[in-house]
Amino acid sequence: MATVLRIDGEVDASNAELITEAIRRFSRLKAPLVLDLSGLDFLAGSGLRALLVLNEEHRRAQLRSSVVSGPALRRLTRVVTDHGLPIAHSVAAALAHIEGATAARRRLVSDPARQHEPQRDTSARLRGLAS
Repeated sequence: MATVLRIDGEVDASNAELITEAIRRFSRLKAPLVLDLSGLDFLAGSGLRALLVLNEEHRRAQLRSSVVSGPALRRLTRVVTDHGLPIAHSVAAALAHIEGATAARRRLVSDPARQHEPQRDTSARLRGLAS
């Protein structure tokens, strides 16, 4: 399960910090987060900078996140190509990516546990059958 947070309107220097703090409140839920920016009319450089900071915070906290792009974000990411944001083209694609990453992590975590499970001692059974 993930939280989908849709942000519409404009993000600029006057409201970027306010929006950043609102997103951080949702991040405290410790659930995967999808930021849907497809409805943004305008995204200033300060808004992109805030997204990059939030992305780094999520990465360090090992929280899955994804950003649904739209025209406002695409204008900036055409210029800043090496941004590292986990961008998706739709909410459905973002949710599928998060679910796939979560499933892969579960497998990765559970496989070593299975490797350390005690193995049955079949040699004693085999010796009993041989006698």
